Amino acid sequence: WNPDGGLHMFNQAPQAGQEPIKGRIVTNWENEIGQLYIKGAQELDEAKRREIYVEAQRIVQDQLPFIYLINQYSMAAIRNKVQNIQYSPLGALWNVYELSLAEE
Repeated sequence: WNPDGGLHMFNQAPQAGQEPIKGRIVTNWENEIGQLYIKGAQELDEAKRREIYVEAQRIVQDQLPFIYLINQYSMAAIRNKVQNIQYSPLGALWNVYELSLAEE
């Protein structure tokens, strides 16, 4: 396993068995993020794991590998008996653990 582009879009490392991308130079900060992802995945303490991922986010914020200019437009229809719906760019059911059904 390696922290490739499947986890963050800016380091498109080849999968096992694929040819390397010609001319691709991985920067130090990309390597550091990769190491933080591995460290975070191995950390069992939730508070320590959170700090590891916060540090990875800080690096991304400083380096700005992407600047997202738009969000995908999406629509959702949900019955009115479903409660606690909170629409978000994450999707209509991003908070599925908080949803409940109203009594009829």
